[in-house]
Amino acid sequence: MTIKRLSYIFLLFAALNSFAQDITNSPYTRFGIGDIDRNGFNHSKAMGGLATGLRASNQINYLNPAAISAQDTMSFILDLGLSGVSKNLKSSSESTSFNNFAFDHFTISFPIQRWWFFSFGLTPYSKIGYNILQEEDYALIDTVNLFYNYYGNGGINQLFMANSFKIGKNLAIGINTNYLFGSLEQYTQAYLDKADSYSTVVKDKLTLNKLTFDFGLQYFNEINDKYFYVIGISYSNKINFNTTKESSVFMTENFHLANVNVIDYLAYYNSDFDTISTATDHNYKVEIPERYSVGFTAGIKNKLTVGFDYSHQDWSEVKSLNIADNFTLDQTFNVGIEYTPDKFTLRNYLKRINYRAGFYLNNSYIQLQNEQIKNYGITFGLGFPITNQRTSLNVSYTYGKKGTINNGLIEETYSLFGINLTLYDFWFFKRKIQ
Repeated sequence: MTIKRLSYIFLLFAALNSFAQDITNSPYTRFGIGDIDRNGFNHSKAMGGLATGLRASNQINYLNPAAISAQDTMSFILDLGLSGVSKNLKSSSESTSFNNFAFDHFTISFPIQRWWFFSFGLTPYSKIGYNILQEEDYALIDTVNLFYNYYGNGGINQLFMANSFKIGKNLAIGINTNYLFGSLEQYTQAYLDKADSYSTVVKDKLTLNKLTFDFGLQYFNEINDKYFYVIGISYSNKINFNTTKESSVFMTENFHLANVNVIDYLAYYNSDFDTISTATDHNYKVEIPERYSVGFTAGIKNKLTVGFDYSHQDWSEVKSLNIADNFTLDQTFNVGIEYTPDKFTLRNYLKRINYRAGFYLNNSYIQLQNEQIKNYGITFGLGFPITNQRTSLNVSYTYGKKGTINNGLIEETYSLFGINLTLYDFWFFKRKIQ
């Protein structure tokens, strides 16, 4: 085993050690299981989240497992990524900002046979993160206000194993076996802006896990040895999580007046509050409906790729987190393009760079105040080849908006940043020494 390969494995374990971090800050994650991450890695993110019909030999596209089989039969790919967010939250009267940066994913991919390819990795599935403060008049004392603080954090991780198979010359099928696991913590706190008062905290913690499956198919062909096209479809099965809900009610001192976070208070001052009640529910219902996607890409080999995706997921009949009224039909539209001026030139590095752009529109599964929460944005990115055209450093940037200030809701304006290193090596090539 070479030093280079040992470094790959070291990076892999470093990634595992860092994966507990997640980033989001959205009041809409209070409903459902939060922001579901379906944008793939930076190759896809920079192309508007394009994935179902996207097929590349030097990038890992786990969102359609059939695409894994585009890899060379003697190669090994390792992909590590980081992501960041800068966000502004605005209501009709106030605004606030949020910034964060964290580890995003790791995955590896390699062939087992000339027709059978395997990949596995760890990536976020969904995240919640919000801190909402609501103020009301306190009827008993005119000079005192009553506050409700809604706070949530946590997320669900996805450990996936993809098997991808080439069938004949122009067809590939694939299946992801996913293990989803994680926890979601939600707090509701009531307190007065009065120094000698107390605070009541209601804590709900959900622990979730489930084995799920994604299925994918791609048909790919060429026209005149210059042009190509790919037609893809994917399907994700309905998920009924194995869920345990632990609920607790605490009476605490009024720690809000000292600007102490509820997580820190419960962790470091556990002798200063009284537990009023606790309960555990092993039958709490959390489910996700089945999801369908279709996609198409076409272009000029080694130069141009353009494509379109459409995804459909009907949440209207789902009762998740014991709530049904806030859910509706989720639809996503993705458009993307990638252009490489001259992939094989040796004299002009700028012509070897992959230039990417895209657009997406998501009519999300959340509906509040008769408003379906929409999420849309534009994306840009670059793929910088390193040592050869296959190993690359990929960066992406997304500018988007989610929600609205109408009907007392909140509008999010955000910038997302992503960077990942795709390490490509020939591990199965037998060298001869003469």
